Amino acid sequence: MGFARVGTSLFASGHPGRNTPAEWGDPHLGIIRSDDAAGSWQSVAFAGTRDFHALTGTPDGTMFGATTDTAALLMSADLGVTWTETGAQLHAFALTADSSGRLVALTPDGVMVSDDSGATFSPWEGAPLLVVVGSSPDGSHLAGIDSSERIWISSATDTTWEQVGTAHGTPHAITVTDTGALLIVDDSGVTLLPSPSS
Repeated sequence: MGFARVGTSLFASGHPGRNTPAEWGDPHLGIIRSDDAAGSWQSVAFAGTRDFHALTGTPDGTMFGATTDTAALLMSADLGVTWTETGAQLHAFALTADSSGRLVALTPDGVMVSDDSGATFSPWEGAPLLVVVGSSPDGSHLAGIDSSERIWISSATDTTWEQVGTAHGTPHAITVTDTGALLIVDDSGVTLLPSPSS
């Protein structure tokens, strides 16, 4: 249910399916990692014990995750093998990070932001009520979709959001490609939109 890319590695979490290897654990997958573009996966942490609903990685390789069993935000500096609490307590259902070092969390109380590696969070004043959020591979651009299906963008150097369009269907995920295009997953499938700045 959580998914993130950190460098060339992919990370996922959630619940096992019928064909999931038993060693990955049940009822929670913990953290699984692929180093070959999802060709194969291995369990790296919390097998059977924890479910991460939100995962993200920073451009420097640090990972952050929010689990379903605690409000404590977790971080990892070794590609998901070991995790420590950041000090923050919040119920994040989505996370992303940008190249300025900001960590962005979507919570029931709105968009929250941390400038100290997740130790503390404060509201992102003026931010739309986003339900999904994502960033470009280098962390320079952010994108999100709000509860009215409006698409918003920001950047690592901005403190404001700009509306650039409307999604169609309930959004499940959004990301920014390395060319600035927006990739949206919703009820109808996957949509690739050209860069709003092009």
